[in-house]
Amino acid sequence: MKYKSILVEKKADIGIITLNRPEKLNAINLTMKREIHQALIELEKDDDVRVVILAGVGRAFSSGHDMTSSPSEEEQFPSLEEEEKLLHFEKPIIAAIHGYVLGDGLQQALLCDIIIASEDSVLGFIGAQMGSLCSASFTILPAVVGRKKASELLLTCDRITAREACDIGLVNKVVPNDRLIPEAMAMAQKIARLPPLSIKYTKRALGTELVNETHRHVLEEGYPVVSASEDKKEARRAFSEKRPPVFRGK
Repeated sequence: MKYKSILVEKKADIGIITLNRPEKLNAINLTMKREIHQALIELEKDDDVRVVILAGVGRAFSSGHDMTSSPSEEEQFPSLEEEEKLLHFEKPIIAAIHGYVLGDGLQQALLCDIIIASEDSVLGFIGAQMGSLCSASFTILPAVVGRKKASELLLTCDRITAREACDIGLVNKVVPNDRLIPEAMAMAQKIARLPPLSIKYTKRALGTELVNETHRHVLEEGYPVVSASEDKKEARRAFSEKRPPVFRGK
């Protein structure tokens, strides 16, 4: 299949999905979400692929949700279909992140099994800052870094360095910029040499109960409210006008 916003390739038994909108710092739009979902389906069916790497081309892994998307795309964007596919993918996924790793981009990495970061990475859950929700982070992030640190990151929208992310357990390893993909490939190859069935069921066991029905119900209630709010519109206006937003809780 030919993709518009991602690149998909295979190197022996390693599949590589690369976010490919460098002119937008790999900002995630509806097309990219759908293409990642489709690529994961294809790689999951490919018995030759044992591990997948998720990376980004250009100056950033991903700057987050594309704030220039059309209103019609905005209505469809909150679907958790792609996020659930990342979380429940049958094979290990390694995120190789660099540059800006923000909002939806950081959520993509969080849903992977392992994160390797380059030294220049800047990470931040900026959903609230954009008048939105970092939906995929609400249950998984506390399981990774603890509830208190997850609350701090999600409620302040603070940005942290790769080293800080490693210190709190959000990132597995920090490497020099030019070693990012080689290190991700080396770890992928180490995993690929192990028995696939053992790896499959180990991953499945680790992922149980990270997303539940209560979580889904809260999001189903919250998304329409947030998406239709004046604060969401103000966030988009402020972004396009390159000024600080003024939020009024409406």
